[in-house]
Amino acid sequence: MTTHTIQGKVALIAGGAKNLGGLIARDLARQGAKAVAIQYNSASSKAEADATVAAIQAAGAQAVAFQADLTRAAAVEKLFADTVAAVGPPDIAINTVGKVLKKPLVEISEDEYDQMSAVNAKTAFFFLREAGKHVNDHGKIVTLVTRCSRPASTRCPAASTWTCPAASPAG
Repeated sequence: MTTHTIQGKVALIAGGAKNLGGLIARDLARQGAKAVAIQYNSASSKAEADATVAAIQAAGAQAVAFQADLTRAAAVEKLFADTVAAVGPPDIAINTVGKVLKKPLVEISEDEYDQMSAVNAKTAFFFLREAGKHVNDHGKIVTLVTRCSRPASTRCPAASTWTCPAASPAG
């Protein structure tokens, strides 16, 4: 029977500054991760990223935070390259980036839909692509996809989840 452990692993968490991503980052550090790299979107979440980095370090892991708008493929590529340079290739890559429009479906404009789609679908796709290139052999890749389309009279669940089997980069 194979024993799985976080001990000594390197993790990259997109959206890792706050909310679910921040909780996962802190938990991985408490479980013995060697290093945790987190991504945050903008200056408005820098304070939360700094607090998460401090919590990771307090748990005994190396921590680094990168600011990036992951709706551009080049930014996702750079996030992985920066992570490898700072803490080494990740054993675990987790995408928690997502956008929920908290309004009735009938009120969502095309521009709002396009923005939400860029965050939820495009970011997830390019994160998975880059994770497949950079995650260590037998590593783990997870993406939590947020989606929200609802009739005007119902509540939207916070997120739906699916996982991608571990990637094994060629070479």
